[in-house]
Amino acid sequence: MKNWILIAICIGLLLISCKEKTEVDYNDFELLMNNVAEGWSTQNTILALSSFDKDAIFMEPPNTQYYKGHEQLRPYFDELTNEHKMIFHHLWFDFKSQTGACEFTFSYGKETADTGIAVVELKSGKIKFWREYHKKGPVEFNEYISTDNKVWEWHIGNYPVTQDSMNLK
Repeated sequence: MKNWILIAICIGLLLISCKEKTEVDYNDFELLMNNVAEGWSTQNTILALSSFDKDAIFMEPPNTQYYKGHEQLRPYFDELTNEHKMIFHHLWFDFKSQTGACEFTFSYGKETADTGIAVVELKSGKIKFWREYHKKGPVEFNEYISTDNKVWEWHIGNYPVTQDSMNLK
């Protein structure tokens, strides 16, 4: 009898582990994102695609890039060379909404790189919607975020004089 109970428990655990994952936690999110970074950085399209839902949307709003599904992502990822590198500096994840974000640098063998943020929505344990926003700058992240030795486009010295546009005075 004890053997049957043990077998039933093992079968139950096996069925639970084979069930499609519907929610992920931070560790699962980190693994998904690291698979993307490693896949892009090592030209392993299959690894990168393994983190994306088969119908995922990858975009750079408002109208810079748009790819839908593995069919369109595969050729996009296949074009990456050994000069392309993706590094995530920070990852954030909200379990309840199954939404995460990352701060990244994507370099491509030049003196500049794209550094930015991606917002990632998950569905059934995979990336369903990737939106990225980035700006070109130095390859080194610490240089990118440094406040030293830069000429700023906007600062208080050139900011327009405030006006009472709501007539509150």
